[in-house]
Amino acid sequence: MIFEFWQYLTTPTQIEQAKKMGYLKEAIAMAARADRCQQEWGEHYQSCQKAINQAINRAVQHRTALIFGAGSLKDVPLDELSKKFEKVLLVDLVFLKEARDKVAKFNNVELIEHDVTESLSWISEGQDWVQAPSTWLDDTHIDLVVSLNLITQLPLIPVRWLLNDYKVPEATADIVGKQLIFAHVNYLKQFSGEVCLIADYLDIEFDNKGNEIERFDPWWDVEPPKPEITWEWEVVPLGEAGKKWQKNHVGVSFL
Repeated sequence: MIFEFWQYLTTPTQIEQAKKMGYLKEAIAMAARADRCQQEWGEHYQSCQKAINQAINRAVQHRTALIFGAGSLKDVPLDELSKKFEKVLLVDLVFLKEARDKVAKFNNVELIEHDVTESLSWISEGQDWVQAPSTWLDDTHIDLVVSLNLITQLPLIPVRWLLNDYKVPEATADIVGKQLIFAHVNYLKQFSGEVCLIADYLDIEFDNKGNEIERFDPWWDVEPPKPEITWEWEVVPLGEAGKKWQKNHVGVSFL
């Protein structure tokens, strides 16, 4: 807890909503869980890197790679991206020190703190409006775009924020969640280069005996693209959160 508190105090953030809405706190908590669950999460990270390497090979040209949801970089094949592309742009709302240290070793890799929804500035003020993202769409040198374990996370904090801090009706907050997912899919489809979407498409919760308790649709009833590659990720192993554990089904789609 002392280390996490120190991280919170010392991690620089360029975007106001990163601390205000809890994104920095969430990033630190996820980093701590990844350390505790190295085996289960490590297998997932390896699968993500393998999928991205496949996307690299599918790209017709190798000028600029754009990775949304780069985060910890543990699921990003950074060496391969740096070797194959002239420029690599790693995008997320928050980057912890470990990620910053990794990137410092590469001359052609850049960390960019950016709100990929381009809507948090007004959602943080209680407004239930979602904008269509447009940043980088005019960059004709982008030959690979990866959305990495990001899309189903986009609604979580904004919806909770609207419900808890502004008492927005549940139906309204639910629409915001759907719009955030739909807007991201539409955004990705507008890029002209190779586009790779890595995301969970089914989350299942079990009891300590392995009996299924509940299934969750992480896409908020938005129809996900059909995955070409799939695997299972034990995202919450038994003992991590009481007597329940969770397995996510992850898919890779090429848009």
